Amino acid sequence: MKPITLTLANLVVLLSWLPASAVESVKQPILYPNAHYHIMGKETARADIDDCWMMARETGASENNDAQRSQDAANDAAALAVAGAAAAAVLGGDPGRGAVAGAVGGGVASMTAGMMAQDNPPWVFRGIVERCLFEKGYEVAGWE
Repeated sequence: MKPITLTLANLVVLLSWLPASAVESVKQPILYPNAHYHIMGKETARADIDDCWMMARETGASENNDAQRSQDAANDAAALAVAGAAAAAVLGGDPGRGAVAGAVGGGVASMTAGMMAQDNPPWVFRGIVERCLFEKGYEVAGWE
């Protein structure tokens, strides 16, 4: 029986099958149904959220935590490279190959988990969106 080899290219193809909703799952502001919300209506409120979101982007604030996710993935990859090399050395395998396998597996697993986690946008981005909505007359009750 021929062993199955998972290359980085195969992994990229597999990850491309993830639904967009699994990757793009940033929480959105939930508005308190105050008088202004009722006057404006749900559709206008949604458009105002979108306007505030775009305005926050235009300020240069980041709407996601990609930099932190990348750093976490790099840290996980480095730790698992050491673990893979140590395991290979103890079990009589090639430590270099074990290190590569650990690094690739750990980095990809960490990045995938980070992409699929539903996150609040960073606090600066949230603050800009919430301030914009407040100035329009809305109250943000939370983020979901």
